[in-house]
Amino acid sequence: MKLKFVLILLWVFTVLQAADTQLSQTKIRDLKNKVVKTQSLYKDGPILINFWSLSCEPCKKEMVYLDKFHQQYAEAGFRIMSINIDSPRSASKVKSYVKSQKYSFPVFLDPRAEFFRKTGGKVMPYVLLVNKNGEIINRHMGFNPGDEKKLEAEIRELLEMKAVRQEGKTLEK
Repeated sequence: MKLKFVLILLWVFTVLQAADTQLSQTKIRDLKNKVVKTQSLYKDGPILINFWSLSCEPCKKEMVYLDKFHQQYAEAGFRIMSINIDSPRSASKVKSYVKSQKYSFPVFLDPRAEFFRKTGGKVMPYVLLVNKNGEIINRHMGFNPGDEKKLEAEIRELLEMKAVRQEGKTLEK
């Protein structure tokens, strides 16, 4: 009886652990109100997903670096997706803020913060590094000056993993 209980607990822990490392599948809207499935975000390669709000000053500081990373690593197949979690009433303010900043990455809306919570978000800014299979490779909560260096190193590492896998496929053919 105890063995069954232990096995069941082990199975539950394994399932929960796997769910925690896989990006939640849901739908979000872009700034033009177009619905996008989250699984389409990472199908072309690794991505960084950034959750933020207008009232979060560290979020805004981090986004300056994210814009640079998006431009710098786009040719390598890396993209950044930004998801705002402000209320539906703030959508027009979000749109005008994004337009004024001229970000090179796409911005989506999660007005009820459902996707944010599903992915384990509790503090902003909240960043997820996700590989092409939808697996969450790393998470970052909060932002302090200097964090961008660690984040860039992780982006490079993720791109190196992608390059090694692609090289392996080329050699196998």
